[in-house]
Amino acid sequence: MSIIKKISELPSHPDPVIMEPDLTRVHEIFEKLADRHGKMFTVQFADQLMMVVADAKILNFIVCKRPELFGPYRRNSRILEAIKTDGIETADGHDWKRQREIIAASMESIYLAQYFETIKAAVEALRNRWITYGENLAETNLEAEIFGFSISVFTSIMFGDMADMPADEREAAESLMFNLVSVLGKRIDALLPQMHLENISEDKDFEEAIKKLLTVIENRIAHSRNILAGNNKTGKIRSQLQVLMETIEKEGLANHDVKLTENILQLLLAAEPTTADTLLRVLHCIAENPQAQKDIQDEVYALLGDCSHIEDFKDIKKLKCIDAVILETMRIASSSRLVLVEAKTDLLLEDIEVPSGTPLVLLIAYCGLDAENFHQAAVFDHRRWQRESKAESEPHNSKAALGFGAGPRSCPGRGLAMLVMKTVLAMICANFQIRRVPETPLSNETMSKHQPFSLGFTLKFRDRHHDFIAIESREIDNVY
Repeated sequence: MSIIKKISELPSHPDPVIMEPDLTRVHEIFEKLADRHGKMFTVQFADQLMMVVADAKILNFIVCKRPELFGPYRRNSRILEAIKTDGIETADGHDWKRQREIIAASMESIYLAQYFETIKAAVEALRNRWITYGENLAETNLEAEIFGFSISVFTSIMFGDMADMPADEREAAESLMFNLVSVLGKRIDALLPQMHLENISEDKDFEEAIKKLLTVIENRIAHSRNILAGNNKTGKIRSQLQVLMETIEKEGLANHDVKLTENILQLLLAAEPTTADTLLRVLHCIAENPQAQKDIQDEVYALLGDCSHIEDFKDIKKLKCIDAVILETMRIASSSRLVLVEAKTDLLLEDIEVPSGTPLVLLIAYCGLDAENFHQAAVFDHRRWQRESKAESEPHNSKAALGFGAGPRSCPGRGLAMLVMKTVLAMICANFQIRRVPETPLSNETMSKHQPFSLGFTLKFRDRHHDFIAIESREIDNVY
């Protein structure tokens, strides 16, 4: 029988944690402390004692017990509420369940198949634009291209044909996203309460942009209401917004019951930058791992033949190698590094008493790089996800890969995000060669920063018929 310990008996960092000016790197502070103090310890952060957890088993218990035992970190919730972007992320209890059911329903497979038509058109448009760049493609700002694609495709999925939108609404729905994400990230990452209250010009611009987007969303809701009223019997659904509104109506709810406006904004702010950032990281890893690129190209060629992109939604499930490369990228270089929660009641974690209200910092990416969870954890090896049997001497704990979370509050948009990423990656690998830029070598430290980074790759058009660009057969050392 284990002896129950108080939280004060855990290893503790002796000095108060000081936030670095770059708030997007807050995870690095806690990950470095985990290297020093172990997988469960405490830190004093401003006026609060925080418990830090990096053990995969305990992390899975915590994320699977949300919202029963653990809720959102209240300080972050207050930030989102203050700028009218609170929704499913900050909801708890019955409100969370009601919102979750509506949002999850809009991402069921039957609707993903419809959204795929929008995704396919956006991917083909991206390919055609890149081909027109010709030799200048390598000089193009590929980061902006990928972010622009992500914003465009998710906005179109949500609202339908963007050509139907007034020009000012379309600009607000797409262009403003580039500025919103970074400022929102700074506010959320700012754990110190005084940082939340800073009234700098960037924040003022941010709040004005939020107001504009909320107005656009309200206008789109009114527009969709008219479409649904006039075409209810056609059975054709053009956008995720229409799916959400139909589901709300079927449940006998009102839009405000599920915070429809706030959740639409939150879905866009969550999906667009995260998907773009993950795509860039995947392309980095492919550039650094020629075998991964060859495996994807072989898979795509066998599936597509001479076609330039995926035409049939059913073929997405056949992209097993691309699936594995995405999972391995998210394991070794995830853009989601930590999660903040609070204990909702007094409870036991293993043999530690955790008082109600204790903030917990969950290092969800750290355990993916733990040798106890994965064989050669620091090495990029996409094939680890495709092996049917794993040797006992080679650990492979898939529950330690928490990029999409786990349990009841796992990411409801996982299926949609994977659909977008797999479709565009299949197109890129079918038509372009991803090449490493020698001057910008990759490392896990570089890849783990949740912020814009210098690209370590370029793209060049690939003529498959003449084997225009051959994959180098020589062995290349893995930089991880």
